[in-house]
Amino acid sequence: EHQRACIQWGSEMKADSASHLVRQAVKYEALLFFYLTCALVLQEINIYKTNIHLIDFNLLTFIVAILGRRLAWCIFQGIQTHWCWTSPVFSTSSSITAKRCAVFLCTLFVILWSVLQLIRRTSLFNLMFLFYPLLLYLSLFGFTLEPRWHQNRYEPPKQFLQHLSISSRYRSHFKQTKVYSSSSTLATSDLKQAHTVLSQTVQDKTSLPPSEVKYMLEYSLLLLPATPDEIRNEVDVLLSDLLVRFKQLLFNSLLCAYYVGFIPMQFADNHIYYDRWWCLEHTLFVWANSFVILSTRLLPPSYCQVLHQCAVHLGCWTKCVHSENASIWSPDQTWMCDEVVQWKGESFRGEGPQNVAIPCDTSQECFYVLFHSRLQVYTWLLAMQSVLVAFQIVVLLRSVYWYQIISMSVLLSFNYFVLYKLLYNRLIFRVMKWLS
Repeated sequence: EHQRACIQWGSEMKADSASHLVRQAVKYEALLFFYLTCALVLQEINIYKTNIHLIDFNLLTFIVAILGRRLAWCIFQGIQTHWCWTSPVFSTSSSITAKRCAVFLCTLFVILWSVLQLIRRTSLFNLMFLFYPLLLYLSLFGFTLEPRWHQNRYEPPKQFLQHLSISSRYRSHFKQTKVYSSSSTLATSDLKQAHTVLSQTVQDKTSLPPSEVKYMLEYSLLLLPATPDEIRNEVDVLLSDLLVRFKQLLFNSLLCAYYVGFIPMQFADNHIYYDRWWCLEHTLFVWANSFVILSTRLLPPSYCQVLHQCAVHLGCWTKCVHSENASIWSPDQTWMCDEVVQWKGESFRGEGPQNVAIPCDTSQECFYVLFHSRLQVYTWLLAMQSVLVAFQIVVLLRSVYWYQIISMSVLLSFNYFVLYKLLYNRLIFRVMKWLS
C-alpha cells in the first residue's frame, strides 16, 4: 500500500509538471506567433504603404504557415498530454504517431497549396529562397522535428522521480532536512508535508502564483551533493544539451527574420519603390527581438538554475605559483576553495566553493565561468533588451513618415512586455537564491 501511494503521488507530480510545462509553452508560442505576424504585416506596410491590392496573399499564407508551425505543434502536444493522463486509450504509441502525422500533413498541405499558387506568378529562382532554411535545418539537426530528442538531454523532473527513493544522493538531502524516514524509501506523507510547507512559505514571501511556486520548488530539489564523477557526467550532458539549445536559438531567430523581413522584400515587384534601408532595419529589429524572446524560452529560469547549481558543484581551477606542499589531484576527491593541487607537473588553485573539475579542461572551465552566477545569463539578456528598446526609442523620435511611426510603436510595445518578463525572471532568481 505504501509503495502504491508513492507511485500514485509520483504520477500526480508528473501530470502537474507536464500540464504546467504545456500551458507555459502554449502561452509563449502564441505570444511569439502574434509578434511575428504583426511584424510581417508591418513589413508589408513598409513596402506597399496603402497599395494593399499589390500584396501577394499567397505568399503571406505560406509565411504564416511556416511561422505558425511551432504553435500548432505545441497545441497538439498539449492535447496529447491531456489525453495521455485522462484517457489511456489515446496514449498508445500508434495513436500518438498517427496524430503527429495528421498535424504534420495538415501543415504541409497548407504550405504546398501556397507554393502551387506562387508558381504561377513567380520565378523558380525566388521559389528557391523559400526552401533555403530547410537545407540549413537538415544540416544542423537532421531528419527530426525535435532536435533534442537525439541528444543526451538532462531532464530534472524525470530524473528526480526515478531516483527519489533509491539514490543516496537525494537521500542524504532529505535526511538533513528531516524529511527522510528510517526505511529504505522516502516517507510520502513527510515529503508531501515538506513540499506544502515550502510552497506556503515562498508564497508568503513573494507574489508568485502557486503554479510558479510549485514548478520552481520541484527544480530546487534536484542538483544536490553527488560524487565527483556524477557531477562531471552531468556537466557533459548539460553542455551537450546547451549546444543544441544554442543552435536552435540561432536558427529560429534567423528563420523569423528571414521569413518576416527578407522574403517580402525579395518577392516585391521591381516597379514598387520602398525604403530598402528602413526595411533592412526592420528585419534587424525582428531578429534581435526574436533572439531575446527565444532565449527566455530555451533558457528559462528553472534551466539556468540547474546550470548554476551544477557549475557551483563543479568548481574551477586556475594556475598558480608552484607549491611543493600541494596535493596530487584525484578524480575521486572533492577539493575546497583555495586548496592547491598538482596535476601534470603544474599547480592549480580551486576557485569554486567546491572543486571537482579536471584541471585544464577548457569546456568545464567555460561552463563554470558562464554559469557560476545564476543572474549572469539574464543580466546579458536584460542589457541587450534595454539597449534595443533605447535604440528603437531614438529611431521613433527621428521618424517622419506615418508607416515608420506605426512600425516602431508596435515593435516597442512588444519590447516593453519582453523587458517586463526579463525583470520578472530576475525576481524568480532572487527567490531561488533565497531558497538556497
